[in-house]
Amino acid sequence: MTFVEKIKYEFNKGNSAVRQIIMLNLAAFVFSILIGVIATVSGFSSDDLLQYFYLPSNLSHLVIRPWTIVTNIFFHHGFWHIFVNMLLLFFLGRILEDFLSNKQMWQLFLFGGILGGIVYVATVNLSPALAQQIGFLPLLGASGGVTAIIVATGLHIPYYNVRPFGLFNVELRWVALFFVFRDLYYFPVSNNAGGLLAHMGGAILGALFILNLQGRLNLPTINFIQKSKIDEVKLNKKRSSVKTKPNQHEIDAILDKISQSGYNSLTKEEKDILFKASE
Repeated sequence: MTFVEKIKYEFNKGNSAVRQIIMLNLAAFVFSILIGVIATVSGFSSDDLLQYFYLPSNLSHLVIRPWTIVTNIFFHHGFWHIFVNMLLLFFLGRILEDFLSNKQMWQLFLFGGILGGIVYVATVNLSPALAQQIGFLPLLGASGGVTAIIVATGLHIPYYNVRPFGLFNVELRWVALFFVFRDLYYFPVSNNAGGLLAHMGGAILGALFILNLQGRLNLPTINFIQKSKIDEVKLNKKRSSVKTKPNQHEIDAILDKISQSGYNSLTKEEKDILFKASE
């Protein structure tokens, strides 16, 4: 097996969107490090090249670099920036991945990042006060897409318990609310107001995506989060199979089973109960 074939095998292994997203982000991070080394040796600034991958807030630059609305999502400022984003994606994204398809996870991440970029660029250009405060700095990072996944997870499986650092149990709805209100709280005083705007855009996309998927919101004009006929049939079957909302005891028993044996160990009835609880 050649090196390229090995990379392709690892990328497609398990058909996991979370795995694929992390691999691409790590590849972009290694690329930026190599560019930095070459720049240092050659006597130029690495940003002279990397700026063509970052999302410019200046509209005159954005017009000639439209691809940056996507490429910026895979680049990061430094180690801690990518580490935190990939850590959250790994732990929370893997949970949501049990409930959504590979395609849906990719849509959630990409369009969360894209909407985050749009919100940032639009706000900076429409708000002179904010533009003066943070300047016309470029945007980069997966935070918008990761926030979309965090919010989507909290809405889709709100009663699912996680145990951060093995210290205490917390339901995913509270995890999602924590990150959303953290961003709102720090926005007026943060020196990363641009990044927080991207988080907010991602949060909005994540909420719209799941509400539309669950049939609680109808967004027929947004094709990338529109339900397919098959999804609608499955959703209707699940709704009709469980007439009443399950009690907390049933939910806790199912979540305990998932933590011990994994989601695939659930029976169809248990999966239906868990889905009903998320509505």
